[in-house]
Amino acid sequence: MKKLVYKKFGGVDVLELMDAPIPALKSNTVLVKVKAAAINPVDWKMREGQLKILSGWKFPQGSGLEFSGVVEEISVGVNEFKIGDEVFGAAKSCMAEYIVADIKKIAHKPTQLTHEQASIIPIVGITAASIFTKLLTIEKGMEVLINGATGGIGMFATQMAKNSGAIVSAVVSSKGIDLVKEWGAHKVINYKETNILTSSKKYDVVIELSDKLSFNQGKSLLKDKGYFIASLPKPKEILSGLINNIFSYKKYKLVGSFANNENLKALSDEVVNSNMDLVIAKSFPLEDFREAYTEAAQGTLLGKLVLSLT
Repeated sequence: MKKLVYKKFGGVDVLELMDAPIPALKSNTVLVKVKAAAINPVDWKMREGQLKILSGWKFPQGSGLEFSGVVEEISVGVNEFKIGDEVFGAAKSCMAEYIVADIKKIAHKPTQLTHEQASIIPIVGITAASIFTKLLTIEKGMEVLINGATGGIGMFATQMAKNSGAIVSAVVSSKGIDLVKEWGAHKVINYKETNILTSSKKYDVVIELSDKLSFNQGKSLLKDKGYFIASLPKPKEILSGLINNIFSYKKYKLVGSFANNENLKALSDEVVNSNMDLVIAKSFPLEDFREAYTEAAQGTLLGKLVLSLT
């Protein structure tokens, strides 16, 4: 089978497709024929060696963390899934024709979703959902600013915040204006025309998804007792944010969550029942992985980019 790997830390040039044996089942796992795998910023942060605490130092390493596919084989004693089931979930090195997935980290794919749509839920979808289930309780009328609203997490967070009754202000580029309006944003701010840091407007919550707005900058946008939610902060910011929380009513929160059977099912049900818009910016065949990762890293896409293995 084909598998996307890298044998040293670096840029897209270190990625390569290698021939690998189909992986063997372990206890409480299923063998999945991958149909789609989504690209995330954490993929290249791991590949570049920025997250060695997660990736480790052993090579070769595979790429990809979220997928959708079809069960081809099950380990002894697994009753939750059967051969032929369409599933989606989280697994390391999932940009491969076949992967072995832990049954605790996958769920049945809703028939209403394509494999490409389902593949974008386990990382960015679950991360966005955790903002509203673990970090905050959104009350009707709360004012929420989402910086980077048309990216992967932003796509979910914008719609979830609106559905929770918040008054949503979305910071986007000009090409994202119409999209966030469709998602229900009450106010749209074009960052190329307006610098949010010069505004006197204050918010109950600032959700920072652009990787450009620091907590030191963003807390000036908060009301007293407001919350700044960070998705991919630098280590120094995490430390300063936690120290700030001891002395200030304006709180710093770090978003992060891991996919499991329960939250995958809950979120996919919410996506279907609320008719949530899942935007696939582009779909590339696995063989075009370098072009796909190069474009994804530019940060200009609306929605998510996926690799298709159908």
